Amino acid sequence: MVRKSPDPDVSLYALIAYYLRFLRQKHRMTQEEVGKIIGCTKSQVSKYEGGTRQLDEREADILDQLWDTGGILTILLRYAKLGVDPNWSEKLRKYERTAMTHRIFSTNVIPMPFQAEGYARSLLSAGHDACLVKDVDAAVARRMDHQAAMLADSPQIWAVLDEISLRPMGGTAVMEEQRDLLLRLGGERRISLRVVPENAVPHVGVDGSFRHFELPSGLRAAFAGTTLEVGRVIEDQREAAEVVVRFDRIAARSWNEDQSREWIAGMRT
Repeated sequence: MVRKSPDPDVSLYALIAYYLRFLRQKHRMTQEEVGKIIGCTKSQVSKYEGGTRQLDEREADILDQLWDTGGILTILLRYAKLGVDPNWSEKLRKYERTAMTHRIFSTNVIPMPFQAEGYARSLLSAGHDACLVKDVDAAVARRMDHQAAMLADSPQIWAVLDEISLRPMGGTAVMEEQRDLLLRLGGERRISLRVVPENAVPHVGVDGSFRHFELPSGLRAAFAGTTLEVGRVIEDQREAAEVVVRFDRIAARSWNEDQSREWIAGMRT
């Protein structure tokens, strides 16, 4: 099945996908031929042209040289990375549900999939007060369902939480429930939960939270955001690999699992 080209007016990523198909067809090449040249499958090229995945800079450079474009694909890709992908939230949810391995670093709140229901309700109620969430009950139900889906296939999860992310976000009962959930999940063999203490700063995570995903296909993806509902999904394999290095550097400054568990057990509620 041939994927439909996205509307090039929607975003720079959509324009790249549209223009990629235009150039391929202009040069009378098949998706399979293009895939062999850039080192991927026909299906992957179809995803590039459909806008569901993005070229990386290596692939864009190869095609720019092949078709003598003057470097336009590489230039467009670099500008696209500076902007916002309108489909970022949909992609993030997909990767959260399907990744085989998660690496999570959070600076300000307890992240999914570690949020207890009461904790999630406190956060979403604040969003409701700010007119950002319409129906708190429905939003909580969606979040709990999404968290269950994230944990359903028993992925490996490596999480490092900044100490400040564990500050109270509700009453005593809310935070006791949250503490108990962290201890339970952190005790599972497939989950590593560590805390980086406040006195570990400066470190390379002070500029914000991020995630890294290892996918069943063997590919990687990463995500950074979401201040003011803006986020960026990183699908360039070189860039995604660099996120792992950043994560490991922060993890090296954190307490070990036993120390972190002891701190969580006594966390302020």
